[in-house]
Amino acid sequence: MKFRLDPFPKFSETALAGLLNARILIFSVVVAKITLDRLYKYAMIVNPLGYDIDGEPTLDILEYQNPWTSDQVHMSLNSYGAKGRQAYLSYLFYDCVFVLARTVPMLVICTWPYKKAPESARPGVWIPVLNLVTDLFENLLITVLIKIFPLRVQAIETFAAYIIQLKWFTFKVSIAIMFISLFVGIYYGFHSLLADSVVLEKDRQMKLASREKVQEVLQNSAARRATSAAAGRSQSVNKKDS
Repeated sequence: MKFRLDPFPKFSETALAGLLNARILIFSVVVAKITLDRLYKYAMIVNPLGYDIDGEPTLDILEYQNPWTSDQVHMSLNSYGAKGRQAYLSYLFYDCVFVLARTVPMLVICTWPYKKAPESARPGVWIPVLNLVTDLFENLLITVLIKIFPLRVQAIETFAAYIIQLKWFTFKVSIAIMFISLFVGIYYGFHSLLADSVVLEKDRQMKLASREKVQEVLQNSAARRATSAAAGRSQSVNKKDS
C-alpha cells in the first residue's frame, strides 16, 4: 500500500469538483466578510475591553485566549456577565456561518494546486475539514457552558479547552498547507507552461517539415513538367528537321 498524505482522496476529489465554481467561491467569500463584521460587533459586546494598543477592536474572547484548564474557561465566561454571555450566543451563531463560508475557499486552495502533483504528495481536504468540525464542536461546547452557567461541569470545560487547542492547531496546519499550495501551484504551473512550449515547438517543427515536404513535392512536380515540356519541344524540332 502506497503512502498518502491524504487518506481520503475520493472525498477530496468530490469536494474539489463540487466547490470549484466561481459563483460558489464568490458567494462564500462575501458571506465570510459579512459574518466577520458581525463577529467583531458581538465580540465587543462580549468583551468591551477587547481593543488593541491602537484602539482597534479585536476578537479578545474565550476561543481566542487559548485556555488550557477548566478554571480558565469558567473565569472567562464569568467575566463577561449576563449580557456578554447572551451576546456570545449570537456570536457563536455567526461564527458557525463564518467557519462554513471561509472553509470553502480553504478547501479549494488546499487541493486545486496539487492536481498535477503525485498522488502521494497531495494533502487533500481532511485537515481543513477537521478544523471545520472542531470549530463547530467548540461552538457547541461553549453554547452548552453558557446555557448551564453558573453551573459548572469541569469535564465539559476541560474538554472545551482541549477542543479550542485542537482547533487552532488544525487551523495553523491548514494555513501552512495553503501557503505551500501557492508555491506548488507556481511550480506545476511553470512546468505546464514549459511542457506546453515543448509541445508547441514540436508542432512547429512538424509543420515546417510538412511544409518543406510539400514544397519539395511541388518543386519535383514542376521539374518533371519542365522536363516533359522540354522533351516534347525537342521531339517536335527533330520531326521538323527530318
